Amino acid sequence: MSDEGTPTAEHTWPSDPQTQGGLGDPAVLPQSVDKPAAEPNHHAAVRTSSEAIVAFVLSLISWIACPIVLAVVALIFAMKAEKSISTSAGQVSGGGVLLAAKLIAWINIGFWIAVLVIGGFIGIVLLLAGAGSGPTYP
Repeated sequence: MSDEGTPTAEHTWPSDPQTQGGLGDPAVLPQSVDKPAAEPNHHAAVRTSSEAIVAFVLSLISWIACPIVLAVVALIFAMKAEKSISTSAGQVSGGGVLLAAKLIAWINIGFWIAVLVIGGFIGIVLLLAGAGSGPTYP
C-alpha cells in the first residue's frame, strides 16, 4: 500500500538486532562506553557580588557616620555591582542585596536633604523673627 507521495516505515518496533539500525548495530551504540559521565563543574557556582555586599554595608554605616558621603559611595558601588551582575550571565547573584543597598542609600540621602532644607527654613524664620526684636533704648 505504497503511494508515490507517501513514505513507508522501514523498521518496526522492536527492531531486529541483526539489521542495520537495529539494537545490535554498532552505529547505534554509544561510542564511549568506557568513559564515565562528565563530572559536574563545581567552579561554576553562583556567588554573591562583593560590590553589592559593600554597597549594602556602606548604606547601613551611612546612617551613623558621614551620612550623605557614604550613601553616595554606596550608590557608586551599587552601580558597579549592577553592571557586574547583569554581565555575568547568571554566575553572579546579589540582586536583593543590591536593591536593599540602593533603597537604604536613597532614603538616607532624602532624609538628610529634608533635614537640611527644613533646618535651613527654620533657621531663616528664626533669623527674620529675631531681626525685628532688637533692644529698645530709652
